[in-house]
Amino acid sequence: ISIATTRPETMLGDGAVAVHPDDDRYRHLVGRMCILPLSNRPIPIIADEYPDPEKGSGAVKITPAHDFNDFEVGRRHDLEMINIFDAQARLNDNVPEAYRGLDRFAARAKVVAAMEAEGLLEKVEDHTHNVTISDRSKTPIEPLVSEQWFVAMEKLAEPAIAVAKSGKLKFKPARWEKVYLDWLENVRDWCIS
Repeated sequence: ISIATTRPETMLGDGAVAVHPDDDRYRHLVGRMCILPLSNRPIPIIADEYPDPEKGSGAVKITPAHDFNDFEVGRRHDLEMINIFDAQARLNDNVPEAYRGLDRFAARAKVVAAMEAEGLLEKVEDHTHNVTISDRSKTPIEPLVSEQWFVAMEKLAEPAIAVAKSGKLKFKPARWEKVYLDWLENVRDWCIS
């Protein structure tokens, strides 16, 4: 199964390949396993609403430990979170030995070269996408699974919702009540670490 990615180095931490459940091209592959190149590790082919059948090949690699969207897909499908980076964005011991200790950008070049050498690189094309940049260092920020502490917001939101719905809390202009309630009724736990 052919996938497109803007982050080839993170494929060493992939947990699955995802396809849209309505994509007839791949329906026969859902539930089967494929072998992750360079790692020779079997990973499942899963059906999820996240992949866009019109984008790229329609199949996407899922790296739950290093992408916000992939993290959510990984949670929905109970995928393993394989952290491949250390605190300095160098590849760690969770990748094949040939890539350990490499900076993420050097690893990217080496992964692409290895894929090409093995005849697995279909094509390379320019693609514009958003990358979160650190205000301080001006370098790309790597999503990384780590231990976090959260405030359970649902319990805090309940009395705030009740006081708004009771009319004791007045909004000026009144249209902000809907925004307030939408936010509180869909609130997520708040990360405080």
